[in-house]
Amino acid sequence: MPVGSGINCRYCPEYKKSCDGNDKKCLCYRCPRVLGQCLCIKYCRETESVLDLSYEIIEE
Repeated sequence: MPVGSGINCRYCPEYKKSCDGNDKKCLCYRCPRVLGQCLCIKYCRETESVLDLSYEIIEE
C-alpha cells in the first residue's frame, strides 16, 4: 500500500483510540509523507511546518 492510502494511520495518536483507520478525509490517511518520521522530529515535511502535538480533542 503506497503512502497516502492509509499506511500512516498506524502512526496517528488517535488510531485505535477514536479512529479505526478508515476515515478517508483524515490527514493521516491521505498524507503522502511518512507520518512516523514527522511525529518523531515534530515537523511536517508536506506543509513544511512545525507540528504542535499538545492539542486536546474535546468530544461533545
